Amino acid sequence: MQDAKSQVIFTIIAVVVILLFLGVLFLVMLFYYNNKKGQMSKEQQLMRAAYDKQLLESKLEIQEQTFDMISQEIHDNVGQILSLAKVQLSIMEQKQSVEGELLTNVKESISLAMTELRDIAKSLSSERLQKLSLQDSITQEIRRINRSGLIKVSSNVEGEEKNIPDQHKLIAFRIVQEGLQNIIKHAGASDVKVSIRYLDECMFISIFDNGIGFNPEAELKKREGLGLQNILRRATLVGGKADIMSKPGEGTTLQIQMAYA
Repeated sequence: MQDAKSQVIFTIIAVVVILLFLGVLFLVMLFYYNNKKGQMSKEQQLMRAAYDKQLLESKLEIQEQTFDMISQEIHDNVGQILSLAKVQLSIMEQKQSVEGELLTNVKESISLAMTELRDIAKSLSSERLQKLSLQDSITQEIRRINRSGLIKVSSNVEGEEKNIPDQHKLIAFRIVQEGLQNIIKHAGASDVKVSIRYLDECMFISIFDNGIGFNPEAELKKREGLGLQNILRRATLVGGKADIMSKPGEGTTLQIQMAYA
């Protein structure tokens, strides 16, 4: 009888010990889980802060480059048009008479300059770009470049544009804008083709020019290759990637792959 009683007590003690062990184990696991969760939360916050910092830096870089581009556009296009209008007005002043054809030419020059300024202002406004679809923004930029007569740009679109976050859309447009400006400045091309392809989960944008081409790897190592590095980095910043394919004498293709979110 005593043995049975001792065995019951031993069993109870064993069960209590096991329950205590399991309770302690549970508390340890709960502490570990909460600690791990806190670490992951901190890491996510740090990653988010780093992402926001990179995004801000990218925006500032884009802003500076856009201002440089606008300054050049005003100097090269609008400045020349207004200079022509000034010459035409000087001719009218010298003749001390107003000829109908010459007056019409002056009006056309001033109207063209105003159109150029409006288009430049539109391409500069981030708020306006966010209200437009990516396709419309790129189309307007192509139309503006074609009107300058510096180069011929055509476009092709496959599929329908999905809902693209404003940050992704703005950076994608600025990449395209910078790519087109690089072609105008450096490629010596006469023809440019912009292709946009919308798939279910991502989109592809490619820009091909028939210019002189170059060695991308060698160019990226130079200081002059910072513009190309910025394009690659910005695409990565919004979860995409950019590839630059080119050879001397064979033109250049810039291809951008970007997710919708």
